[in-house]
Amino acid sequence: MIGDHIISDVNHRSEEAGVEDILNSQVLHFDRNFGNEDIRLIELNTELLEALENDGQLVLRGDADENSVICSQNKTFSLKECTTSNSLLLVPDLSVSTESAELQCRNVLCTKFEYYEAKLSRGKLDKLKDQLAKSGYRGEECELELNSELMTWNGIIETVQASEEEIRKRLDELGAFEMNGNWRVLDHEYKTVAMTRVVDLLIEKQWSWECVPLVEACRILEELQPCFVTEICLRLYGDAVEDNTTGESDTVGGVTIRLSEAKVSRFYGEYILSASIEGKFSVSEFMYSWQDVLPEGMKCDMDHLAGLVMIDKDLISYLPVSSLPIDPPQRFAALFMKKPKWTHDEIVPFVNDLAGPGQTVNALLLKYCRSSTDYATNTKVYNSKALIQN
Repeated sequence: MIGDHIISDVNHRSEEAGVEDILNSQVLHFDRNFGNEDIRLIELNTELLEALENDGQLVLRGDADENSVICSQNKTFSLKECTTSNSLLLVPDLSVSTESAELQCRNVLCTKFEYYEAKLSRGKLDKLKDQLAKSGYRGEECELELNSELMTWNGIIETVQASEEEIRKRLDELGAFEMNGNWRVLDHEYKTVAMTRVVDLLIEKQWSWECVPLVEACRILEELQPCFVTEICLRLYGDAVEDNTTGESDTVGGVTIRLSEAKVSRFYGEYILSASIEGKFSVSEFMYSWQDVLPEGMKCDMDHLAGLVMIDKDLISYLPVSSLPIDPPQRFAALFMKKPKWTHDEIVPFVNDLAGPGQTVNALLLKYCRSSTDYATNTKVYNSKALIQN
């Protein structure tokens, strides 16, 4: 019950504040445990609020040495600590109803001047590839030699700072598969050998790369590699072909795979460059070797190697985006150390992944680069705004 002296005090203060209906007022008292430092406030934007109302949960992800992110089922939001000059009072059971006809007392748990602002961002998925690579599958005979911790689904979502939908999409892009409850990828060297066998089989059987019978390919290569490995290679570098009229495979008795010219071409281009000790070739020499290893009917195209190679004059060098820093200033510094001037088409594949939701690559170029015109070629080129020290 609220005493008469409190009601009298509320009446007096309400008159001073110009509040006519004191029955809709609430008296605040500071709780005896006031000042709870374990509580953090997060300002929910519309997307997060809808996700919480529809899905019923939001998840905070991040290790002790990482900045935390908050994830819905399909999106990731970075968190930025903000400060306000206003006092934010945390009051449980605060009533906002206009129907109450009784003056109420409420306890204030704490006062906050800081809160976290959520901003839509890309999921931080680089760790996923690195962690899975530690336990890459190299064949059944090598399974007993594994000395890396395998990753379950729960282990992945606890350590990777991304939404579940983004994680599943990335697993699919990596050709990841579930084995005995653990998520795995093919070891890079093992996958290279396995895919080479697949392409050699196409040449031997004179199969078109646009129509590869999955079941038969798995059966023929079974003595050399497990069937699931052959299937992973074919699906990773191609797509199942369906009959447009029936929605079924157009090969009787099994699925037909149409290999992707761009993906297979990229696979062999990277294989040739990464196998070289120096990682460099003359462009003409590389193009000849590259075209020579592709299945008949496939054409190599330098666009297939976007984000994998750097061309400087008549030399082509192996430079995968995955080898460059994730931090934008460091990424641009690393690129300009490799080559002082880049055209727009050359640099974009190496910085595309840095542009978050709502941000354009051109905005990044404007922030970190100076542009000028190369009058010899009448081409716009970019160089560093910052001083680059070799």
